[in-house]
Amino acid sequence: MKPTSDFIAPFRWVVLLVLACLTALPAHSAEFKKGQKVWSKNYETPLRAEPGPLAEVSARVGFAEKLSVRKVQGTWIQVKSGDAEGWVFQGNVADEKPSMAPGAGWSTIDASQTDTVAAARPLEPAAKGYAQRHGATDAEADIDWLDARVAIITEQDLEAAMSAEKLGEYQE
Repeated sequence: MKPTSDFIAPFRWVVLLVLACLTALPAHSAEFKKGQKVWSKNYETPLRAEPGPLAEVSARVGFAEKLSVRKVQGTWIQVKSGDAEGWVFQGNVADEKPSMAPGAGWSTIDASQTDTVAAARPLEPAAKGYAQRHGATDAEADIDWLDARVAIITEQDLEAAMSAEKLGEYQE
């Protein structure tokens, strides 16, 4: 039996909130100071024309790019790197250079050591056996259902949830 639509709506907010927390929280609380060097933590970090999540993006910097702090205003930091200058939410920078790209540590093997056939393979027999012993025989269908639900969440949905809950760049 698939969950009803009454269950989907609250579940969607949970997924949005989890995604927001994973993408926007700083590694640890840091006090940034003028002149300090910081590094971008995202593949593509937006530098905004003024402090605020809805401000125009004036430039973008890549992962682990070194930035110089020019000014601090609450949770927003004005930074400069070469010709790029703008405001960035403090959760998008680190006071130490990141050693691993976002998501790089989530797998036990490198992508070059596997192929798409392995990724498309159904659950392994051991996992199916575990699921049967614990009454979770629909695990594969549940994963497919969850993937389908997550796929309908748009970037606008994520932004709206973050704004409504005052998370990440939207915190005051």
